[in-house]
Amino acid sequence: MVESLDLFRIARHLDIDTAEAANRYTTATLISWGAPILLLKTKLAGDVCVFLKSGKCGIQAIKPRACRLYPLTLGLGPGEENLKDFIIYKSPEKPFHYNGPEQCADEWVKANFDDEARAYISSEYEYIRSFGKMMRQIPKKHEATVERLMLLYRYFYFDTDQAFMPQFLRNMVCLTQKLQDLIPCGENADADD
Repeated sequence: MVESLDLFRIARHLDIDTAEAANRYTTATLISWGAPILLLKTKLAGDVCVFLKSGKCGIQAIKPRACRLYPLTLGLGPGEENLKDFIIYKSPEKPFHYNGPEQCADEWVKANFDDEARAYISSEYEYIRSFGKMMRQIPKKHEATVERLMLLYRYFYFDTDQAFMPQFLRNMVCLTQKLQDLIPCGENADADD
């Protein structure tokens, strides 16, 4: 999976805009109605990551969070300050999966995430929860609009010559307003259905 910060860093690293980076290197998929995500494309030969070159990551310095976390995956989510919600994932069916020594999750995350990444993760989880509540109140007839808005504001409305977090927070405020505008009058966007 490629998140907003991941796409921004890939685009900046390659000196292209986020829309071009998404078009070249990712594919969009829905995880549920109104919730599109981007996935890294793979090469047909071997079904390997599009950035894998001669057995090495071609974007190692700015690789996506999913790659940075490997072999850890999220358990219940990162919590407020509790990085122990990350768990180790080992797959005996996949010999190429991580088979090294066990790692302390909080140390691994601290070593692999900078301050910007930690700020992004914290903000992203707060907004995603809020969007989930709003989307339960938005009529299904607006599905295509919601998906388009989510892609535009979460991935594409960024200038790679500017700092990421201020743009991300601005985009999330705008997206929140756009989604609230789709909730029928009389509905409460803060209600816990």
